[in-house]
Amino acid sequence: MANRNNKVLELPNYSPIEAVRYFHIPVSTLAYWTEEPNALVTLPSRRPRLLSFKNLVELYVLEGLRKIHGVHTSRIRSAVDFLLQTERSRHPLADYDIRTEGKNVVFYKKGKPLINASLWGQYEMEPIISGYLHRVERDPHGVACRLFPYTKREQIEQKLQSPQTVEINPAVCFGLPVLAGSRITTGFLASRYRGGDSVSSIANSYGRPVAAIKEAIEWELGKNLREEAA
Repeated sequence: MANRNNKVLELPNYSPIEAVRYFHIPVSTLAYWTEEPNALVTLPSRRPRLLSFKNLVELYVLEGLRKIHGVHTSRIRSAVDFLLQTERSRHPLADYDIRTEGKNVVFYKKGKPLINASLWGQYEMEPIISGYLHRVERDPHGVACRLFPYTKREQIEQKLQSPQTVEINPAVCFGLPVLAGSRITTGFLASRYRGGDSVSSIANSYGRPVAAIKEAIEWELGKNLREEAA
């Protein structure tokens, strides 16, 4: 069962432009992390270029370590190199519970103390983790299984503790982004809005707050709606 689940997590299911939109990262940043000679993220398909769920998690973690926590790129690269050489995983940032104190990349392995991957295996005290890394939900072994992306760039920049409105889960709707805790895709919500339904009427249909529906649609469309949440 574990191998079957792992295969689902590694299916080529997302385009590069979707990853850029989902995580508010520049196209150049995605290219930097996924193309040689700087690649730290191994894609399951290069022709066409497609990403897996694990790749999404890797990009999310990389961006958070670098932009939110200020970990230097050389420390991140050292950590990934260490994990690739010592752990049986091609996607260590997705397969292990990654943490940081703002300088190094450390990881948790079940039954062992925290290990400093940037410094190649030193044990560490418990580091502080912000809400950014907590939005990757992992199974008891540390493997990422769900992701709750920030829906707006300003939420990331201001380090806001925003609600988990959107969920990406390979076990739900083939990994399409959904309204958290449901099987309602953000694409379907956006199609209803484009079809003429108001945000409030869509919210009433599903018994969800207007603000949550509005946020999910804005995230899907990549733009703010004129209709204000009530």
